[in-house]
Amino acid sequence: MKIHVLKVRQELDAPVGQVWEACNDHETFGKIMGQKVQRIVDSRDPDNINGVGSVRSMKLPFTPFEETIVRSEKPVCIEYQISKGTPLHHHYGKIQFSSLPEGRSAIDYTIELGSKFPLVGMIVKTALEKGITDGLRNYARRLKKK
Repeated sequence: MKIHVLKVRQELDAPVGQVWEACNDHETFGKIMGQKVQRIVDSRDPDNINGVGSVRSMKLPFTPFEETIVRSEKPVCIEYQISKGTPLHHHYGKIQFSSLPEGRSAIDYTIELGSKFPLVGMIVKTALEKGITDGLRNYARRLKKK
């Protein structure tokens, strides 16, 4: 069983705190990615209901699935794993945020995924890579226009 890794980097014309806040909010993150995302379980952290332990639901054409936030460190990173509803046996996402000069920031998005079925992992990786790349590029364009 092969683990596929995809990595996407996007630089943005906004401060790292603003970008982290947008990606931390499940519904806003969904808009960035061009998906309908809904928080279905709140984190126990009263200062961050989208933090560790929160669960978000997404619906893709082939199946709805859920992701659970396993790490949320403002404004450094957000990590999650798929917890329900996928043909993948392994899916772990890490979104890292960093400050750049002149009030800019960068997102480094890494996903590890694997499936018992060899082609499924590669197909999902390819689709996710395109979706994430397009979503982050569009988000960067919107920020640049502001």
